[in-house]
Order: sequence, then structure tokens, then C-alpha cells
Amino acid sequence: MACLAGMFATTFPATILTIAVQPIALDLDSTPSTVLWVTTAPLLAAAVSTPVLGRLGDLRGHRKLFLIGMVVAALFAIATALAWNAGSLITARTISQLGSAATIPSSFAMLFRAHPPQQRVRVSSLASAVLAGAAVVGVVIGGPLVDLVGWRIIFAVQAAVCLAALAAAVPVLPADPRGQARVPLDLPGALALALATLALTFGVNRLGVWGLSPVPIGCLAVVPFAVWALVRIERRATHPLLPLRVLSTRNTRVVTAASFFLGAGWMGNFVLTPLLMQSVMGLSAGLTSLLSVPRAVFIVGAAPTASRWGQRFGERRMVVVAAAALGLVMASMTIGALTTSVVAIAIALPLSGWAFGHAQPGLVSAMGHAVDEQDFGLATSLQQTSNQIGAVVGIGLFTALAGDATTAGPFAVVYLLTATCAFIAVPFALLIRDRHSAA
Repeated sequence: MACLAGMFATTFPATILTIAVQPIALDLDSTPSTVLWVTTAPLLAAAVSTPVLGRLGDLRGHRKLFLIGMVVAALFAIATALAWNAGSLITARTISQLGSAATIPSSFAMLFRAHPPQQRVRVSSLASAVLAGAAVVGVVIGGPLVDLVGWRIIFAVQAAVCLAALAAAVPVLPADPRGQARVPLDLPGALALALATLALTFGVNRLGVWGLSPVPIGCLAVVPFAVWALVRIERRATHPLLPLRVLSTRNTRVVTAASFFLGAGWMGNFVLTPLLMQSVMGLSAGLTSLLSVPRAVFIVGAAPTASRWGQRFGERRMVVVAAAALGLVMASMTIGALTTSVVAIAIALPLSGWAFGHAQPGLVSAMGHAVDEQDFGLATSLQQTSNQIGAVVGIGLFTALAGDATTAGPFAVVYLLTATCAFIAVPFALLIRDRHSAA
């Protein structure tokens, strides 16, 4: 429960940020496309840092890393609440989310170690439900607060929740195994991995905004050289940050690919839908949050069936069906955008949450089957990172298409593209090996 409380505390403001973009932009004398970096920049930072932090937890102890992450999240939530312009807001929020990047893989690693393989899909479903429940709380409480008081109170509340979760976790989390602190961290490997991830995510993100300009092209040109350097470093390292044996398994490859495309489609849809409601349909932040609640509620509601279906049918079948269903729902939202139908969008949102709520636990659980216990932190962080990179790419490209739009056409195009991302994930999901397919 302490792990789940930490995951909740560090993630619940994320959804309200997507709804409060316009009020924040007005308060800080900025633009919606600039303020959207309060979502994109933390995702970039998390994508770069999560594999390093996940491996650091494997080497030095997940309890220690979890507690440090909670402290960082709390302190910089306070700094976010005190932001005086868009730059300070984005910076403080990004550092705060580095705390979340530490707590989530450590939480999954501690949960997986406490449960046998046949129960991990249930644990993954429960964790996904908690993360979705955090989204519900953020929207339900945050939307009205933004309308009545302002957006800053959200982060003051987050700081208090983080400190409460920290106090609850200290006495109950199991101690880290002795001897982990003597294992050195592979700093050259960490730098090479961070460079490759940052160059890829930032390059693709800016490609959608700046086009074929020198900066994004230069970033993307760096990626193959950084990957080449990473492979050479890891082959020679005594204690590699990214053991090549982990990347050699089928599940690692196909789960990370499926997670990337689902992350791109889901987060692109997630971020742009509130803008459609406010910029095109003329809804307030409070009403937008109210209409967004069912999506998160249905993710929570999917947890029991995801647990049962994952154990009965296996992760592969569940993820395939869920990804295909998510693609169909996202495609249907094109009609809602073109007709500016609030009802059509309101119906599609919970259905998309139901589908995503069945896809994500299966991917996390399948990743856990791919590695031994000593690599749980790394494996779950790789799944999270691929999802985050996809999210950064999706948000960047789709925001460039519709972030400042005031007509329905660009949003309809975005919905078709997000649906395509979900459909692309299906063939990768078909290649997942779970306990059922292995038997």
C-alpha cells in the first residue's frame, strides 16, 4: 500500500495540467502551446532519467530510491506552486517529476518481488488503477479549484499528499538487501543512454514544430552514434547499466515497441481533447474536467477485469484486443470533433479509458516475465520509458498540428493519427510471450 500511495501522490496533478492549460497561460502571460511544455518537458526528463533510476534502484536499493523520489516530488511541488512565469513553472514541474520517475519503477520492482509471477498481472492492474484513480482525483478536485481559486493550489495539495505518503512509507517498506551500495553505477552507460534518449525525444518533438531545421535534424543525427556508443560501453562494462541480455529477449523488444505507440496515441489524445473542448466547443475548465472524469474512472474500473482476463487468457490476448479497441474508439472521436458534438466525445472518453485500462497492465506484467528478479527495476523502467518517449513524440507532433487551433479540422486529423498509433501497437502485441503462450 505504501508503494501505491507514493505512485498516487507523485502523479495526480498530471491530468489537471492538461485541463488548466488556458487558465495557466492567462495567469502567466503566456500561450497555450508554451504552457503545454509543463506536460512535455517532464515527460522528456522522465524518459531520459527513468532507465537510469530504475537500474539505480536495482543496484542501490528500491526503498532508498523511492523515499528520495518522494522528497524531491514534495519540495518541487511547492516550487511549482510558487512559479512566477512559464519558465519557472516548467522547470519546477520537471524536477518534481524526476521524483516520480524514481518512485514508479521502484514501486513496481518492490511489488513484483513481493508477488509470484502468476499474480503480477493482478498487481499491475491494481497499480494502473491507482494511477488512474490519481487522475480522477486530480480532475475532480482540480477542475473546480482552478475555476474557483486558481491552479497554484493544486501543487500545494500535492506537496502535502507527498509528505503524508512519505511518512506512511518510512516505517513499512522492507529494507533493501545488504551489499547493494557496493555495486558501482555505470556512469558512461548512463550518459550514453541519456544522450540517446534525449536526442531522440527532443529531436522528434521539435521536428513537429520547427520542421526540417538544423536543431531537430542534428538531434536525430546524434541518436545512432549514441546508441552505438551505448552498446560498446555496455559490452565492456563489469556492471552494465543496460545489460544486453535484457534487450535480447522478445518480450523486451515487442513490449517496448507496443508501449511506444500506445503512449504516443494515448497521450496525444489525452492532451488535445481538453483543448478541443475549450478552444472549439467553448467549455470551461470545470466542465472539461467533469467530462474527463469518466475516462479515468473507467481505467480504474478496468482493473478487476484486466486482472481476471490477464490471468485467464494471458497478457498477449488482452493487450491485442485492448489496443485494437482503443484504436477504434479514437477513430470514432473524429466524428465528434468534426460535428463539435460534446455528447460524442463524452461517450468516447470512458470507452477509451476502458480499453487503455486493459492494455497497460498486460504490458507491464509481460515485461516482468522477460527478466530475472535482479532486473525488475530496469525492465519496468524500460517499459515506462518507451511509453514516455511515445508520449513525448505524440504530444509534440499532435500539439504542433492542433495545439493553437480554434477550428475542428486539425483535431479530427489528430484523432485519426492517434488511432493509427494504437493500431500499429497490435502486431507488436501479437508477438508477446506470456505464461499461456510459453506453455
